[in-house]
Amino acid sequence: MNWTTVTEDLVKTGKNSAIFASVQSLAAARGEADPVPEMVADVTATLRACVSSGNRLDQDATKIPNSLKGLAIRMVTLRLKDYIEMEMSPYEKGQADADRGYLNRINDEKIRFETPDAPAGAAEMQADNAVEVASTGKRLLTRNKLSGL
Repeated sequence: MNWTTVTEDLVKTGKNSAIFASVQSLAAARGEADPVPEMVADVTATLRACVSSGNRLDQDATKIPNSLKGLAIRMVTLRLKDYIEMEMSPYEKGQADADRGYLNRINDEKIRFETPDAPAGAAEMQADNAVEVASTGKRLLTRNKLSGL
């Protein structure tokens, strides 16, 4: 299996279990729905959007490439901490900056990832945004010709 589903159980493993429980307790105390499923879905959608620029997506909309699993868990964890207004450590701040940089690289460089287990059809992914130029004439008005007007 090359792609995986980010689940609540995956997120709450290890150190995250206490944060996870705090978020659910706070939501219950406020009379709100459990925000964790929405956080997981948002992170999954964000990662799939980034990956889609240079890769085929899995037809299961809950799956991301295995190599992004750690990034997904870190992103959900930061959302959990934000929900309970818990301060990030300096290490987490640095890691969050590095993760944002990596997401930008995925978008800009169209980094290739694992082949999906069940590739989605063309309808799931947008076509390249190549623009066909209809005509290229000589520009009559340019900065130099207008003398800074």
